[in-house]
Amino acid sequence: MIAVPFHQNADAVRGFVLFSRFAAVLTGMVALVVLAGWWWSVPLLTTLVPGQHAMSANAAVAFALSGAALLLAQDFVPARWRLGPWLSLAVMGIGVTTLVEHVWSVDAGIDQLFHDPAPRVAGRAPGRMAAPVAIALALLGALGWLVSRRRYLYLREVIAVVLLGIVVTGLASYAVALAGRVNGPFEQVPLHTLLLLLLVVLGWLASAPTTGFTRIATADTFGGALARRLLLPSLLLPVVFVFVFELSQSLLGLPETLTLAFVALGSGGAVAGLVWWVASLLDTLERQRMESAQLRSDAGTDALTGLANRRAFDDRLAGLLRGQRERDALFSLLMLDLDRFKTYNDDFGHLAGDQVLRITGHLLLAALRPSDMAARYGGEEFVLLLPDTNAAGATEVAARVLDAFRGFAWPQRMVTISIGVAQAAFDDAPADLIQRADAALYDAKHAGRNRVVTATVPAGARRAT
Repeated sequence: MIAVPFHQNADAVRGFVLFSRFAAVLTGMVALVVLAGWWWSVPLLTTLVPGQHAMSANAAVAFALSGAALLLAQDFVPARWRLGPWLSLAVMGIGVTTLVEHVWSVDAGIDQLFHDPAPRVAGRAPGRMAAPVAIALALLGALGWLVSRRRYLYLREVIAVVLLGIVVTGLASYAVALAGRVNGPFEQVPLHTLLLLLLVVLGWLASAPTTGFTRIATADTFGGALARRLLLPSLLLPVVFVFVFELSQSLLGLPETLTLAFVALGSGGAVAGLVWWVASLLDTLERQRMESAQLRSDAGTDALTGLANRRAFDDRLAGLLRGQRERDALFSLLMLDLDRFKTYNDDFGHLAGDQVLRITGHLLLAALRPSDMAARYGGEEFVLLLPDTNAAGATEVAARVLDAFRGFAWPQRMVTISIGVAQAAFDDAPADLIQRADAALYDAKHAGRNRVVTATVPAGARRAT
């Protein structure tokens, strides 16, 4: 089975790389803003959402390190400055240390960067990030290290999926927490922490656009185009519905039954919208594919006869000669020329001559196998390429073509054809093979036309075995 090359969409690859750099810069900027809020005691800068929980200082440090690691892992950074793996290990260390503090109720001293009396009043350790954030940062550091080192592809994909699951669960839980219905593990997780985590995870995935999940998303295929457009919306759509459901009840006071009905209506509309979007996208891609195929076909097809043109013939001949040299794959070439075609044109006009050329194309195609090629070489000259066919087999094909011309009911008068046959030799260049077939065609013309002449197979026509 022949492996099909996996092609990437160049624009998609560039877009993913640019997004990765954007995510790195934005993550670092947001983290620095939060740290500035702690430094100058400006609560608004630490929350970014008035009235909500602040991002802890050590979480902000971890995100600043993550943004720096992601930026320094880019290809444009000189090798000596690629500190991404070590910065990612520092992020993982912050997450693991905080997680240890939660599990064993100890104070490792990393929570005291800035004075924060609010948690102590609430009975929590001051400056300590929530346990889900600690877990996420430990995994985020591991993800950054694996991507930076280009190691353990499947493990880093699993970690990325787990992190995305944490983000989606946290966003959905955030909506429930806003409604005051639950005291879950995500209750103390700030919204901008979850959004920043999502941004960094997607940034790390996008930084390696030709491997793993992103290899599919950047593929130059229908599946790649769908993945680029639908994966993120489908990932966030359930979160949106939870937000709508919970906020409708908490803010508007709607009954649960009515809220469920509205959410069902909205989800149905959203699914219908996605289906319409996919259908429109597939329609556009299919039209582009058909147009591209038509352009390729037009570029290699003779408009009058429907046969391959000289350019397509040259490409196929080069490929067959390459196979002859590499795999000892024999083939033969036939040169054909309509007899006294100029006289036919003079007697009946060029429109009648064009009709003869079109009929010639049909007769040649009818005499060939699917693997053979018939091409218009120029004017009234045609060529046939017959893979896996020696001189004797090619002569039989030529005789079959002659019989087809002799038996056809031509509209004005009988049209005949002369054919020269040549089998390819191992060391042939295209000009050598064409010259032998053309010389055989010349002999057929001078022997009285309407016949086949086969060129002598040169010594070494096949590689010695």
